[in-house]
Amino acid sequence: MGIVVGVGFITLAGYMVRSAVMVWRDPHRARAQADGWNRLGRRGAWAVTRGIVPVAAMFTCLALMMISALGADTWSTVRGPLETTGTVFFILMLACWVVIASIAVFNRPRFLVPPYLRDRRRL
Repeated sequence: MGIVVGVGFITLAGYMVRSAVMVWRDPHRARAQADGWNRLGRRGAWAVTRGIVPVAAMFTCLALMMISALGADTWSTVRGPLETTGTVFFILMLACWVVIASIAVFNRPRFLVPPYLRDRRRL
């Protein structure tokens, strides 16, 4: 069961990284990406689309954290280092949340926002 969950998290992280690359390269993908997050409301979809890079990084950290947790459960000889690695990825995931909030509220840091969305307040 753990492997299925791990593969699911890896697939989700891969999908989000692919979405981030596509939104970064193609301005027309921004609207489609925002429509995909419409359950968050108009402002939430706007924030996630502008902050797609830290969102993708957050899902990647989540997948790596899950892999390290599964590895710690499987191989007891390297349990300590894998638990430490999982903790580091958890802290990085929390940092990604802070960056997403910063992009949503202050539009900073601009280097993480797709170039065509840096000067716009709405999509």
